[in-house]
Order: sequence, then structure tokens, then C-alpha cells
Amino acid sequence: MPLTNSIHTPVEELIHGVVVRDPYRWLEDRNLPETEEWLRDQHLRCEEYFADCIDLDGLRKRAREYLDIEVVDQPARVAGRYFYRRRDRGQEQASIYIRDMTSGLERLLVDPAAVGPFTSVGIHHVSDDGSMLAYELKRDGGDRKAIYIVDVVSGYILPDSIETGYARGFCFTSDLRGFYYCHEVLESPEEHLICVHLFGEPAEDQVCFRAPRTRGSRLLLRADGIHLGALYVHELDGEFVVDFWVARRDETKIWNCVLANRTLPFGPILKQGRLFALSYEHASRGKLVELDLAGTEIRTVIAEQAGTVRELIMLGDRIFINYLDQLEHSVRCWNLAGEDMGRIPIPLNGTVQLLAHHGDHGNSVFYTFESFTQPLVLFEYEIDADEPHLWHRRCTPIAPLCTIREANYPSGDEKSIPITLVTPKGVGLSGGLPVLMTSYGGFGVSMTPQFSVLVSIMMELGCTFVLPHIRGGGEFGKDWHEAGRGRNRQVAFSDFIAAAEWLNRESLTSPRLAIFGGSNSGLLVCAAMTQRPDLFTAVLCIAPLLDMVRYEFFNQAAKWRKEYGTVNDPQDFSALYASSPYHHIGDHIDYPSLLFVAGDSDDRCNPAHVRKMAARLQNRAAQRSPIIVDYCGERGHSPVLPLSVRIEALARRIAFLCKELNLPVVFGDRHETACA
Repeated sequence: MPLTNSIHTPVEELIHGVVVRDPYRWLEDRNLPETEEWLRDQHLRCEEYFADCIDLDGLRKRAREYLDIEVVDQPARVAGRYFYRRRDRGQEQASIYIRDMTSGLERLLVDPAAVGPFTSVGIHHVSDDGSMLAYELKRDGGDRKAIYIVDVVSGYILPDSIETGYARGFCFTSDLRGFYYCHEVLESPEEHLICVHLFGEPAEDQVCFRAPRTRGSRLLLRADGIHLGALYVHELDGEFVVDFWVARRDETKIWNCVLANRTLPFGPILKQGRLFALSYEHASRGKLVELDLAGTEIRTVIAEQAGTVRELIMLGDRIFINYLDQLEHSVRCWNLAGEDMGRIPIPLNGTVQLLAHHGDHGNSVFYTFESFTQPLVLFEYEIDADEPHLWHRRCTPIAPLCTIREANYPSGDEKSIPITLVTPKGVGLSGGLPVLMTSYGGFGVSMTPQFSVLVSIMMELGCTFVLPHIRGGGEFGKDWHEAGRGRNRQVAFSDFIAAAEWLNRESLTSPRLAIFGGSNSGLLVCAAMTQRPDLFTAVLCIAPLLDMVRYEFFNQAAKWRKEYGTVNDPQDFSALYASSPYHHIGDHIDYPSLLFVAGDSDDRCNPAHVRKMAARLQNRAAQRSPIIVDYCGERGHSPVLPLSVRIEALARRIAFLCKELNLPVVFGDRHETACA
């Protein structure tokens, strides 16, 4: 219950017997003139800070050398054609292309340049015969998108489209006379809907399926060549559960409930008229089962393996699964009968990701590989030839030479936590080098070796990069995730703090230790900063959650209750409040230098988190170290900003780290061409 309610005075609420103070509640309202004035002041502070960074031009040049390269992604092979997205050097955004596999002729299909630099396009769905392509169009960096249809042969963009909203599923009708879709717009009614649209029909789209809208609920459309599926996620007794309904494509007025109130995680998959599911019941690392259309489990197709399932793709009569076991990937193949067809050759000591495919049929599967020193490489594995081949390699002119070391350290509860240390080659591990550290610790996300331009440039400049594999992630399966989820969230924060303490004890860092992270990782680094400000010199925090008492009331964040908990539950509230960075800022502490990065278009982690946290940090007499807010109206959670904006943003982040770590911007020769 609110104890005060004036807009411009601190708000106090009594929650489960605890008085919770919120001095900057008014900054949640983006439309207030006072909020706009506050943002103008932050812009002036930010510009003044970076005007004093004398090395910014050199960093812009280096960032451009890394980022302004040819990039190819979203490949698909359908009916004798390759579909893909490509951004050439000098271009702000990528375009969609097709290439005929027989002739090799390439053709530009969709170019967003005419719409403006802050508009991006992506491949959304390709029809089974390759004649129709649905593409998504995003303006700014939010998750919302519009869907347009293009005739592949003629290049004609049809007038039929889906307005900007949250895409929850799409497929073409069997006769290609229209499409089914599930799409949520801001003005969505009190129901979730699956609809069908017929090309050229002026009549209103027909509703095929509906489900009630409740807080945090969502409806997803699934499909194969025979059935449509409606996956309804909703809350029951404080837990999110899933219902699954199925209808034949030729009779979409009759839907059969296959599953009701099934505990998550559980992922139904329609394939060739059959129903499969990725299940974790009595299998914490995941197994694939088959069910009948009454929801009864028929058999286990692929039993639980030594590794944890990271991705699963069903293509033709093959099943491809990407496993992670002790931080190493393996990709294995089975047929629909469950017979083991062997492994796909993949590079080691990096991160492998299987890419989405289009349609029920196909002759190849695409996957990517990257590592700390290897930018993204794209492979195509051809099923008939039983071998992969290189499809595209991102060629940065510079890649750092480095040495990688694996170790373990004890967390506060004596749990042994693996940690990866990456140092510039020829430089030993010692306390003389500044250290840059990050992790994630949430949602079962695994922090395996990936190529980061920010980290690469910082290592060029003489930094050591450190990656602790903290609990809450998925590096070691479901149990590792559960150990840092919900009321156990502090475990992830403590693991991260323990990594910094270990670096100090082992004399592996100088007093210059910077941490960075975005989204859930942004929450992690700010929680670590507020709990142990003495350990860190600088913090880079990008698009975070920070007010954990109110996180679920912004945008669609209520769907994360299973991960974080809910303030409605007394025990959840206690854990949320205890570790909420916004609520634990001391009046007499000079916190480390901090750069926040946020923007109005972020509809995933609302920028109000940054506005409130920055205001609370800045408006204290004890704060002498800079608190900077780099705020952009077009910036969101999706990485779709134009090239020139991304170059400037990256240069500023590195300039901040170098300035606060007292790290000279001098590029040496500890690098090589990444395509060598």
C-alpha cells in the first residue's frame, strides 16, 4: 500500500511489512517534462565527459576497422535457392538477397536503405517451395516488428502485411493463398489470437484460435505441413504452465487440447503430422520424447545424454542436437526412429550455434562457430554428402593474439566455480595488467568463448579478460541454472564477487578491475558494485534491470517471474528487495565510475531502470566518481542500430574504460589478420 503519492516526492510503499522507498518514481514516466529535462541534462554531462577523452578519434578508427566488414547471416536453403542477409562494407544496414544454386546468380530482394538508417530487415519465414518470403521490418532497437511479404520471383512486395507488434508465430497456408499468424500489438484486445489472412481479401482476418490474456501470458503459433499448434503459456497458482492445442490445417475450426497445465520447461514440436517434445522430466539435461495427439507419451526418441541440450533442429527425417558438456560443444544427429546417425564435425574451443531452418524439408543445416579470437564463421552441413563446408567467414583485419587459461576458485559457500582468463600473448598473468570481467548468471545462458570486439580492442590495449562461469547460467546443466535462479539469485551475485576477490588474492589483477554487462548481466554488475564497491574501478552497464521490486510492472517483464520471482510472494519479495541494486545505494559511499547505456526503444529492459538508478547515484554528496548516462532515443535491446551509430557507441564504451582504468590508447603488434 502506498504511504505517499505525490509525483515529485519520494514514494514509500509498505510491502509485506517492509517500507520500500522509491525517491525517483517520477522518472518512470517518460512523458513528464521533468523527465525530458533530466535527460537533456544527462546528454550534456555525457558529451562533456567524452569531449575530455583525447583518444576518442583513434578508438573510432579502430572500431570501424572491426565493424565495417562484410557480414552475412540468417542463411536458408530452400527449393534450389539460398536466402540470406548481407551488409557490405560502408553500408549502414543489411539487405536480404537470394542466390540460385544452379547458376550462382545473386539478386537483391529487400533493401531497407530507402526507409531510413534506423530501419532494419530480417528473414522471417520462407515458404516450402521458396516462392514467397516473409520479412520483418524493425524501426529502432525494440523487439516489435512489422511483417511484409515479397514474391521471390518478381520481387514484388505485396500490399498484405502485419502491423508492428510482437511476432509470436507465422506460416503460409498450404495453398499459398495467405498466411496464419499470431501477433501482439500494443492495442491488443483482452485475448491472444491466431488469425488467418488471405491475400487480396478486403474482409477482416478470420480468428482461428483465441486464449484469454492474463498478466505475463503469451500465445505462440507452431506449425508443420499438416497441423497448426497453439502454445499457451499462462500462470497457475503462482507458476507458469503451458497448454498445447492442435488443429489440422484443413479444419482450423476444430482444435484439440493435447496438453493442459504442463509445467515448464516443455517444448512441443510438430513434425510430419507427429508430435514430439523436448522434455526435462526426470532428465535435467533434456531428452526428446514422442506423444500421441491425446498427449500421452509414446516413447523416448533420444534419451538424456552426457551433455545438456542447447538447441534442437528437426529437418526432413533427421534430428540435430547441439549439446554442451563441460563447456565443450558437440553436434549429434539421429533419425526420427531414434537411431544414432553420428556426429557432425565442428571446430573445438569455441561456441557453436545451430541456425533456424525454414519448412519441413531440407538438405542441409547451417551452424556458426566463434571463439575469443575467431570472429563468426558460418558452415553448411549437407546431409547427403555427410560433410560440412565453409559458407562465410567474417574477416576482421585485426584479431588479438592471446593465451587462454582455465582455473577454478571457491565461492562464498566453498562451491568450486570454473573461470577462464584470457591474456595478451607474451604477457604473463600478473597484477600489473588491468582486468576486464563479465559473466551472465541467469536464464540458463551459457558463457562459452565468443568473439567480442570490445574485449578484443581492450586486450590489444593490454587488458586481461576474465570470464567466471557463475551459477544461474547453463554451462553445467539445469542444476547449475537452478542454483542461481529466483530466490537463489544472490548466489550468482556472490559467485561473481568471489571471482573478483580471488583475482586479488592470487595477485592476478592490479587495483584496476572493470566489469561490464548488459540486460541480466547489467543487473549482475550493478548488484556486485552496490554490494562490494571497493572491488571495482569502473562499471559498464548496458540496458539492465535494476529496480527488482518493480521490474515485473514494466513492458512484458512479468514473463520473467519464473526466473526472478514476484513481489506478490513474500519470500520472493524478500530475495528481490535484498539484492535490488536501486534499493541498496548507500548515502556515504563513492561508488566506482559508471557508464550506463540505455534508450527509449528498449521494450525488454525498460530504460526507467537506468534513469532511476543514475539519478539516485548522482544526487549524493559522497559520489565523486563520474556517473554517466549515454542515452539514445532509438537504442533498444535488439542489436539493429546502423553501423555509424554502433561504431560511435563502441568507441565511447572503450574510451570510458580506458579513461577510468588509466589505460593508454596505444595499439601495438599483438594481433594478426582474423582470416589467416
